[in-house]
Amino acid sequence: MPNWCNNKLTVTNSTPKLEAFLKEHGLSFEAIVKPERPENDETGYSTIAAQSAAWGTKWDLDETEAKETAASLLENGECIFDTAWSPPSEAVRALSEQTGASFLLAYYEPGNWFWGAESIEDGSINEEVVSNDTQEQLHEFLVQYMDYSTEEATEAVGWDEEDEEEEENEEE
Repeated sequence: MPNWCNNKLTVTNSTPKLEAFLKEHGLSFEAIVKPERPENDETGYSTIAAQSAAWGTKWDLDETEAKETAASLLENGECIFDTAWSPPSEAVRALSEQTGASFLLAYYEPGNWFWGAESIEDGSINEEVVSNDTQEQLHEFLVQYMDYSTEEATEAVGWDEEDEEEEENEEE
């Protein structure tokens, strides 16, 4: 069972090609780029490696979720979805390259405690935010990039300003 990576994808510059792709395929990573899967893979490890290399994550969205996320992108300019282990950076990069659209991909993987945000345009990935190592920084990231309320972010990270003040006082 994987750790789930929470993703928020925002379209920062849409194009007619992007809209047509989403209407036809949804946000299907397989439709964006086909991994070079081995013909005979008894263990499945080589298939997962190929998918991870092509998409940035090991599994595609199921058909229903691919359609729902595409509908949200078309209607709201953003969508929230989960992927296995890591964000689908490579799939979004390829989609940007194919359609000329630009995106902001924010992600948070609570199991291994990493997060970040990437601007993706012209087929290039530029890191905006990279994981830092404090609960306070994660709290700020969740509120700013993932649309968590202050209370939701506090609960998600188990961070409390009073706890941090107590730690600072103990260090003095």
